[in-house]
Amino acid sequence: MKTALLAALLAVLPAWSGRAQDANPPGQEKTAPPKPEQQAPQKPPQKPVSLSPVMPVDVPSPAAMAEAPGKKQVGAPVGDAYVIGPEDVLRVAIWEDPRFNGTYNVLSDGTISIPLLGLIRASGLTPPELEIAVNQAALKFLQVAHTAVQVEAPKSKRIYFDGDGIASPGEMPYMLPLHLFEAISARGGFKDFADKKHIQVRRDGQVILTVSYNDLIKGKHPEKDILLKANDHVIVK
Repeated sequence: MKTALLAALLAVLPAWSGRAQDANPPGQEKTAPPKPEQQAPQKPPQKPVSLSPVMPVDVPSPAAMAEAPGKKQVGAPVGDAYVIGPEDVLRVAIWEDPRFNGTYNVLSDGTISIPLLGLIRASGLTPPELEIAVNQAALKFLQVAHTAVQVEAPKSKRIYFDGDGIASPGEMPYMLPLHLFEAISARGGFKDFADKKHIQVRRDGQVILTVSYNDLIKGKHPEKDILLKANDHVIVK
């Protein structure tokens, strides 16, 4: 009889063990695995982002842009109306042939000397007018020429500041049309003991104007804030 009871127990034991494994622990519910359509979509892996600037392949180099026709190089802010004179320093560039490019001083006779092109008169011309003259000279060697002329240092025209009352006496390059009030401000104003009531402007050896600085500030006589010319002398005692 004991043998029969032991055999029955061994037959029931595997079934009881399987039910015990399927049972959930206390306090937990059995959850079914998510269906494939309910799973969160996975994002494709992103490529690393480069922070390096990307230049278009068709952008010309800065050097080419600086020399391109119509692209003026940086120089003195004189404008196209500036009249070139002796001692001025010019930058000349011909787009089609860099052999002619260079910095040239205007000689005392008013000419510049460009290799192969020879002497070209520059004094009395504006930068655009000199560009035309250089183009004509370059056509002896080139089928077409585009020239850019830039005034790098305007040394032919100056304004002079005389007297002990001005903060910075001496000469100043005349690059752009400048009013009297602007010119005095550009030189730092006056010294403490300056006679501001009798500011003089001398032109061609003659005193053409005497004005009070207070009048200039208050705008009482705007017509006396004259436009200075090259070689004018501003006198403050």
